[in-house]
Amino acid sequence: MKEKHDLKIDAVIAWVDGGDEHHLLKKRELLSELGDRKKNELQTGRDQTRFVDNGELKYCIRSIRKHAPWINRIFLVTDNQKPDFIDEKFCSSYKLSIVDHKEIFRGYEWALPTFNTRSIESAIWRIPGLAENFIYFNDDFVITSDVEPSDFFNESSVVLRGKWKKIHQYGPLRMKLNEAISFVAKNLLGITRSMHLLLQIRSAELAGFGRKYFKVPHVPHPVRKSTLAGFFEKYPQKFEENIRYRFRNMNQFSAIFLAHHLEISDGNAELEPADDFLMINGETDFQLMLNRKLRKVRNRNVRFLCLQGLEMFKKYDQKRIKRTLKKDLGLKKMEKFKSIEDNHKRQQQVS
Repeated sequence: MKEKHDLKIDAVIAWVDGGDEHHLLKKRELLSELGDRKKNELQTGRDQTRFVDNGELKYCIRSIRKHAPWINRIFLVTDNQKPDFIDEKFCSSYKLSIVDHKEIFRGYEWALPTFNTRSIESAIWRIPGLAENFIYFNDDFVITSDVEPSDFFNESSVVLRGKWKKIHQYGPLRMKLNEAISFVAKNLLGITRSMHLLLQIRSAELAGFGRKYFKVPHVPHPVRKSTLAGFFEKYPQKFEENIRYRFRNMNQFSAIFLAHHLEISDGNAELEPADDFLMINGETDFQLMLNRKLRKVRNRNVRFLCLQGLEMFKKYDQKRIKRTLKKDLGLKKMEKFKSIEDNHKRQQQVS
């Protein structure tokens, strides 16, 4: 039974516009500086698809404000960028703050510029003014129906969605095999493999798990700031090791999945099945599959949606997906976000 509570909860979204000329220039300069130093770097870590902005961010923000109005502030973590649709009025209306990489990497400027989500995630707990309890979103996450604070946090625990999986060791032979599979998948099938399972396994092992790990899909992640702060204060070298990679590297762990497993280890996690989640992927969803998934979304059979590789869909299908988001889910532009607190004040004034 979930508890009712009045926790202050923030949202954090990591975002980048990979098409921005200044961003591309910094990336080219860094690539020139690094040269061919690609040891243990993920083959897909430098792919442009990791930095493409397909406009999912506005649906992510709208869905948070529509379906989770109890969220206090939204922090958008960027690299000296600002989405075109965001201005001062938008920030004020949606209670959104833009946080630059320089703020969360203060004291570790040698790690910048970075084009590595895993490095950025390692530092988001350092956002000035961030609440103890926050929910981490990728910019392609969408909430499709109303959720409550207790769907993510209880008074003394976090709510995690996923399932237990056996830990498989990634020795040299297995790593070589995965490298070959990734090469074939990318060059022949157009499928980008991120070694996401290895990332979760490394994170679980760092938290002391040796036989199994709690596999979490692409859903919004509840995190307690003190959990990460306490770990990195105890092991500062782990923080520095993880942020030194400018592009994704197989030696890295995820601070988000590390936090999950630390909570599980301490008995501070409520585990639930991930049966309310759906991913739409432009690299793997053929027409029939896309039709089925869009029906599920329209029928509100899922609460959490992840949109990956929208640029890989045909223009017609891209329009269908966006029409589903706007029309069926009601994620159109809002003139002004009304928080629960605003509505409460309005009710008091009327009475």
